[in-house]
Amino acid sequence: MNFYFRLSVLIVFISCCSTQTNYAQNTKERSGFKDYFPISERPFLAAGSGDNPYETILLEAQPVVYYSIYNDIREALNRDTIVAGDAIYLSIQPHLRIYDENSKPVKTPSYKAFIGWQSIIKTQRNNFLTAAIESGHYSNGQSKSAFSTEFEDNSPQSALLYDNIDDDTDLAALLNRSSGNFSTNLTRLSLNYRINTFDQNNYPSKSHSLTVAYQLYHNRFLGMFQFGGYNPEDIKIYGRHQIEAEYEFTDHFKGMRYSLGQKILLHPDVHPSAAIYRSETSAILYPWDKDLGIMARFSFGYDDYNYRFVDSYSRISIGLTWDFFTPFVVKPIKEQKVAE
Repeated sequence: MNFYFRLSVLIVFISCCSTQTNYAQNTKERSGFKDYFPISERPFLAAGSGDNPYETILLEAQPVVYYSIYNDIREALNRDTIVAGDAIYLSIQPHLRIYDENSKPVKTPSYKAFIGWQSIIKTQRNNFLTAAIESGHYSNGQSKSAFSTEFEDNSPQSALLYDNIDDDTDLAALLNRSSGNFSTNLTRLSLNYRINTFDQNNYPSKSHSLTVAYQLYHNRFLGMFQFGGYNPEDIKIYGRHQIEAEYEFTDHFKGMRYSLGQKILLHPDVHPSAAIYRSETSAILYPWDKDLGIMARFSFGYDDYNYRFVDSYSRISIGLTWDFFTPFVVKPIKEQKVAE
C-alpha cells in the first residue's frame, strides 16, 4: 500500500478542518461570531475493523467543509426578539477510503456537493427548531459500467449487461469496484428539534437532538439543469428514496462534553440483493469542550458509500471528528420578547 497516499488523506482532512477554522475566524472578526450549522454532516478520520468480503478498508476520511454565503444563526438566537436565524451555504462532502491493496488507480472515491439553506428558531421553552433544504450532486468520478471494467457507462454494451440482472442476482459479486460509475443529483429535506437544558451561565449543558430527513435522487441538477444525472438502468437498482432518523444525547462530565447517538437509514426501493437499512451507533468525547472530538462508531447494514450500498456488513471505527454546532451562550428567554 502506498504510504504517501495514506498520508495525503490525513493531510486533506487536517487541511479541510483548518480551512473551516480559518474561515470561522475570519467570520468572527467580521461579525462577532463563528458560523454555526445546526443540521450538518460531521467530518471524520477513522480506522476500524469489519469489511465486505471483497475489500479490506485500512483508513477512511470524510473531510466535510461548509462555506457560508450568509449566516446569522448565533446572532439571531441572541436578539432581543425571538426571530429565525438563517444560513445559506455551499458544502463539499468527499468520502475517501484507503484499501489494503495497490493504491493506483484510486478506487471509486465518493463526492457530494450541495448548496443549502437552513433556518433555526428558539422556542418559548428554550429549545431549537431547525429546517433545512439542500440540493446538489453525488458521484464517484468514475466512467466505466457499474458491472464491467470493459465497457463505458451508458454504452450499448453496458446497457446489455442489465438484461441479465434479475431479483436473484448478487450485485455485490458483480460490482466493478475499481472504475464503476455512480452518479446522481439529489435533494435533501431535514428537520431537527433540539431540547436544551441551560446552566446558570445560559450555556446549553445538556441536549436531546432529534432529526428526520428525506433524500430524493433525481436526474436534473438543482431540479433544472440537464447534467450530472443518473444512468436510467442504475436508478432502478439503487432506487430514488432514502429516509433517515437520528437521535443524539449531549451532556457534560468533569468539564468534558460527550455525545451518544443512534442513526437509522432506509432506502426501501433498492434491488432485492441489497439491504434496505443501515444503523450507526456512535459515541463522541470532546476533551476540551471544543470542536474537535474523539469518535467511536459501530455500524451495520448497507454501506453508505456510493455504489457500495450493495454491500452489507458490520464495522467498528475509532478516530477524530469535528462539530459544526458546538454549544454557545444564548440570551435567556426572559430577556427576549416575541417579535410582533
